[in-house]
Amino acid sequence: MDVVQIFQAHDGSALYHLTDQEVRDAHLPCTSLTFIPTDHGQKFEHLLMATYANGVLKFWHPSTGSCLHTIHENRQTLAASFSPHGDVFVTGGAPAQLHMYDAATKKMVRTFEPSPDKTVMDGHMLRVFSVLYHPNAVAYPGVFLSGGWDDTIQFWDSRVKHSVRKIFGPHICGEGLDIDPEHNHVLTGSWRKDSALQVWDFTSTEKIKDIPPDFNSCLVYCCQWLGRSCITAGGSDHNMARIVDRGTLQTTGRLVDLPGGVYCSDNSRHGNVPKVAIGAANMVYIVEKTGG
Repeated sequence: MDVVQIFQAHDGSALYHLTDQEVRDAHLPCTSLTFIPTDHGQKFEHLLMATYANGVLKFWHPSTGSCLHTIHENRQTLAASFSPHGDVFVTGGAPAQLHMYDAATKKMVRTFEPSPDKTVMDGHMLRVFSVLYHPNAVAYPGVFLSGGWDDTIQFWDSRVKHSVRKIFGPHICGEGLDIDPEHNHVLTGSWRKDSALQVWDFTSTEKIKDIPPDFNSCLVYCCQWLGRSCITAGGSDHNMARIVDRGTLQTTGRLVDLPGGVYCSDNSRHGNVPKVAIGAANMVYIVEKTGG
């Protein structure tokens, strides 16, 4: 979809439609959406960065529908993440280099890629679908993770050109990467039938557990931690989204047979009753907990 839409969470009403002539002419999908962290300063507040499959990055001011700045990357741009303070952001895609930009100037300041040494894998070899900064900027300043088609999660330090360590295994094809800062656990979602959802220790990179599948299989595109006690995940095969209890590893809620694969989801991450937004085909489903 080449139009970015913003909705009211409480009733699903449409607030803003974000597009311009360049987006309409390209007619290629938006691949990621990232609100700029508001603690970076008033001049960046309420801005949204969107990446598109033709390598375009656009900075939208939602309430006016204005595109304030555009960056053109000579590639498919598939993922982006801002640092917790919002001073820099990193993009990933195909080819597999990661590009860091200064958020104020919009200038590229660094490129991250594997070293020429073929005996080590200190970077990505195939396209990157997910990039994520560690949310604890005090303990892990400048640290971010990335994942993609080469079955690795790469750990990056912004001061180093090549990755500093890695996890082998997860096959990331979407927003299938999240970090729980409280327990320092990494959640991965893989587009495959076996071991699709996994939890890893950030410090040791050792696998903690495989999360068993629901009785309907799901090839996972996206997953997130939901508060302290749950996990959300969605994908294709049965076009399903589900919520998993972190302690029992049992499914506590789900949507099945949706009109298309679940390529994206997000949650409020605050409040007593957090909401989860799930995207499938041309629909957005807003889900919240009911009952006890």
